[in-house]
Amino acid sequence: MRLTLRRNRWTHMAVLAAWVSSAGCQRLPYIDQTKSVPHDNMGKMALEDKEVTQADFLSSSTSLPIPKIAKPRTTNDPEADEIWPMTLQEAIRIGLDNSEVVRVIAFGAQGIPVGGFEPSPLNTGAGAGVASSLGAGTLQTVYDPAIQETQIAQALSVFDTGLITNMTWGKSTQPFNNAVQGGTFQLAGIKTPVISIQDTAQFQVGLQKRTATGAQLGIVHNVNWLYQNSTFLVTPSAYTTNLQMTLTQPLMGSAPMPGQQAGPPVGLEANRAPIVVARLNADAAVWRFKAEIMAQVRSIEQQYWALAQQHVQLWSAEKAVELAREIVNREQAELVVGKGTVADVAEAQQRMEQFNLDLVTKTADVITTERQLRNILGLPPADNRRIIPVTPPTEARLEPDWESSLAQMVTFQPDIVQQQLLVRIAELQLLVTRNQLLPQLSLNVLYQFNGLGQNLDTAEAVMTGATVKALEPVVAAQQRAAGVAGNPGLYNNFRTWQVGWSFQMPLGMRSPLASTRQAQYTLLRQRAFLQQVVHQTVHSLSRFFLEVDANFKQFKTASRLRAAAAERLAAQRAYYEEGRITIDRFLDAVSQYAQAVALEAQYKTTYNISIVALEEAKGTLLAYNNIAVAEGPNPRKAYVQARDIQEGHKQIPIPPDGPMYRERVVGPPTPDPVEPHQPPGVEDGGPLPAMPAPVGPLGPPPTPMPPYRPAGEPPILSQTPAPEARPADAPRIDPAALPASGPAPSPSPAPAPAAAPAGAQEAEALPPLPEVVDLPPLPQG
Repeated sequence: MRLTLRRNRWTHMAVLAAWVSSAGCQRLPYIDQTKSVPHDNMGKMALEDKEVTQADFLSSSTSLPIPKIAKPRTTNDPEADEIWPMTLQEAIRIGLDNSEVVRVIAFGAQGIPVGGFEPSPLNTGAGAGVASSLGAGTLQTVYDPAIQETQIAQALSVFDTGLITNMTWGKSTQPFNNAVQGGTFQLAGIKTPVISIQDTAQFQVGLQKRTATGAQLGIVHNVNWLYQNSTFLVTPSAYTTNLQMTLTQPLMGSAPMPGQQAGPPVGLEANRAPIVVARLNADAAVWRFKAEIMAQVRSIEQQYWALAQQHVQLWSAEKAVELAREIVNREQAELVVGKGTVADVAEAQQRMEQFNLDLVTKTADVITTERQLRNILGLPPADNRRIIPVTPPTEARLEPDWESSLAQMVTFQPDIVQQQLLVRIAELQLLVTRNQLLPQLSLNVLYQFNGLGQNLDTAEAVMTGATVKALEPVVAAQQRAAGVAGNPGLYNNFRTWQVGWSFQMPLGMRSPLASTRQAQYTLLRQRAFLQQVVHQTVHSLSRFFLEVDANFKQFKTASRLRAAAAERLAAQRAYYEEGRITIDRFLDAVSQYAQAVALEAQYKTTYNISIVALEEAKGTLLAYNNIAVAEGPNPRKAYVQARDIQEGHKQIPIPPDGPMYRERVVGPPTPDPVEPHQPPGVEDGGPLPAMPAPVGPLGPPPTPMPPYRPAGEPPILSQTPAPEARPADAPRIDPAALPASGPAPSPSPAPAPAAAPAGAQEAEALPPLPEVVDLPPLPQG
């Protein structure tokens, strides 16, 4: 048997099939090969398991290399070789650069984190016990949006074209007890079994594709070769070829039969729904990633201000120890000369040890807070540098606008946007589920070209329309009945077609109705979740509105308290050096001053954290810090393929689109017959008189224009309404307040009000200090 004919048709077709199967109908997606992925040799795992006898706990080798990290600082050696003056922008940049795994500190009331100041630990969910209780779930990474985006290609792959090809050879040698079955005919002679020999070869190649309406298109080319030692055949071997084109178009629905899966969706919207759902899930993953990045930026700022607070409190503790040491030395010197008492020396030493204890605590707090900041920034616990925050915290009053804050929250808050996407996903899933309420009614169409020949070229030619000399039995019988010899004729265009309908549906529709009811309830639940998210986000926004106002007033009050404590300390020190007061009053003034300095730093930190939390609640924290979430650069192969596709499109030039409406053909312009004249009382080239003013009131003053919204992540911050637009019953606005994004532009050129002095503003915003009362002198001791 020869399958390679005179034109090497089989060789060409085999090469073509190999090329199509290897190349495909589209290019492979871009895969970044810069990062190597380890591969385990699965074939050796069973052998390695057999070799494992016991765990070697005393081995000096480790599975992972030990990281080279400096010894962490303690209270014995709190200093480092270098000082690292770090700004807030630098801290945020370092944290984002090291955010391959996003580290977040859960935020609580008054800036107190839930579960401490450590980032949420990683929990892979594998195993049980301690490993599963490390955290609430897996942490967000920069790869999660990209992983979710791959589902779009998975949804689109349903509409990819599939290639089907196969090649089969066979040989059969079999004895038959029936001569007709063996391929011959015997009437006389000795009857013996008949040996039948058959050689076969089948080749098939085809394409299948699903359209956007749910139709299944198919085209298949079949080639069959048969050799048989039969006397009934015209030729010992022959090729039978055909080209089949099929179409299956669903017309109604996709109701599943009992115990079976639902059919393909019917209609353009139902087939597009999975793709849209995949895109919405990718968008939701991006917004979830934005929320985690905002939480990380807030955590970085929170720890940054906390470290600044700890440094101030450490300074206050050192100042208290320094003053206490001076008091102890003075009391000991007076005790030596006979002016002091043992009780005063003991009291001074006791208070100094209390201050020393507080100094040790504050030193440990500084080291711990710096380590926590290093943790959130992705830095090692310690190195040869000590981080010193140098960015001054905000001391100006911030008065955000409630209406604009609500608008920004609804537009940019990731939780709200993500829940809106989930509502849309539930709507599309309900659309697909409702498609299953209709029975499956499909239109089936088949059209086939047939061919036959002693060789492959002849069979292919007959299939494509060439004539063949053949005998039609009915025509031959009619010719013989008419007394004419039945001669074969020339025939061509051998076609087969088939059109039909298929219908199936379950009786009762319980499964589709239950699925639809479940999808409806899921949609109602997602809508309820959306209302709850908006509800709790509004409460969170109102909470931070209160905290911004309250923390500012607490900070200002603590500042006045610190000033009063400093004034009292100076007065008490003068009285103590003159011997007019006892030691306990001076030590109490030192303690109160140290506590006032620490309290002022605490409320200043809380005020700055509340500002950051307010921007996070509005969803504008990234814009507040000039941060944008963008995709990284594509691999170089992507740009090369994009250039090739662009060059390929230029092979067939496409003329540009013209205007929607053709321009009207007009003649030359007609000159105006009326000569222009100047208004009365106006000289040539002079200014024209003003238009008359409108009669009646002009109405309310114009409202401020909304802030400018650039493309991408709009940097919209809090704004303060114009003074003239504030109603009479609105709360008073501090003139010293400085909005985060500057004043809103006003459409009218109204003159700005004169700014009051800083002292007058603070006196107007807060109650005045009590007057200094002169105390009578103490009796001489």
